[in-house]
Amino acid sequence: MEKGKFYRIAIICIFLSSPVLSDYSNHPDGIKFAEHMFDKHEFSKSSTIKLLRVAQRSDSVIKAMQRPAEKTKPWYQYKKHFITKQRIKNGVAFWRKNKSFLRQAEERFGVNAAIIVSIIGVETNYGRNVGSHRVIDALCTLAFDYYTKIEKRESRKVFFTVQLENLLLLAREQKQDPSQLIGSYAGAMGLGQFMPNSYRNFAVDFDGDQFADIWNNPGDAIGSVANYFTKHGWVPGDIVALRGQHKPTSDVDAPSNYQIKSGDTLYSIANSFGLTVAEIQRSNTLSDADVLSVGETLFLPTEIEFNKLSRPSMSIGDLKLAGLSALEPADVNRLALPIMLDIGTEKEYWLGLQNFYAISRYNPRIKYAMAVYQLSELIRSQYCDPTTVC
Repeated sequence: MEKGKFYRIAIICIFLSSPVLSDYSNHPDGIKFAEHMFDKHEFSKSSTIKLLRVAQRSDSVIKAMQRPAEKTKPWYQYKKHFITKQRIKNGVAFWRKNKSFLRQAEERFGVNAAIIVSIIGVETNYGRNVGSHRVIDALCTLAFDYYTKIEKRESRKVFFTVQLENLLLLAREQKQDPSQLIGSYAGAMGLGQFMPNSYRNFAVDFDGDQFADIWNNPGDAIGSVANYFTKHGWVPGDIVALRGQHKPTSDVDAPSNYQIKSGDTLYSIANSFGLTVAEIQRSNTLSDADVLSVGETLFLPTEIEFNKLSRPSMSIGDLKLAGLSALEPADVNRLALPIMLDIGTEKEYWLGLQNFYAISRYNPRIKYAMAVYQLSELIRSQYCDPTTVC
């Protein structure tokens, strides 16, 4: 066992066996939170403290945070959890039952119906697994205990504190009891598993009944997912990804030199080839003080950094020069994200486009976005038979 992993397990065991406060009303961070809600949103301190007294630390939330599939499973194992015959069947049934809402969502937001169906399938298997935790318990546990005592990460502590803040705000806005809202171990809610701040920013009342009910109303869930993608860069009518093949640069006749032209800067050259200034400097032993001379030749590193989740920034043409090419015709000027997946004894290669990146804004994991995409394609192939117009 890795030493770091042993220590983390030990910390968890000590934490779970240690005497702790039964609620968060007297927790130092809970008290600060109540003061913040009063100062910023005019929540009475007493009502917030009363609510924190209801919130309970959840050991099951803590345990669940230790085993996220995105981190622990290779792709060939990870995809088996989401891409199954039963989930495909459920997705087709969900599409047929809600085809009117899905058609309206495509028309209004420009988001592919199959992607919307797939997201809801991956997140909750079409409402079959929306979570069993009280959201307030999950968020308090993560904000006030987990990310302060077990995995000390200030950014995540702040994130879940903000989610708790938004939970109280949405409960006030929607006249809901925040102690009764149910969701995942991370505090995500409804058919599409929206975090509280995502609900407040992206949930829509798609059926016009004056309430964005992502918990029980498939129409509102469908519209909310589509709206989320629209606000995160979805390109209507575009594809998501291209299958690729990879050959090491030693097997590719890839030009690795660039002749400096008038007006060139290290930044402009780096930007043109999907590199960083630092990478070019390292490859040419340049410093910030060095001046580029027209006609001189720079060596351009051609190694591809796979699975670095960011907005696509390297052209398909440059990726091909570096050894990764699309298996179907593609615009060489399009920007793509190089993806490599473990399928057991071999690797599978993809070029993720802007819509792949948009999917990853829902959950920032390469494997998650690929599972959504591949499930959507399988559901589409089953739903769009010769008698069905898609």
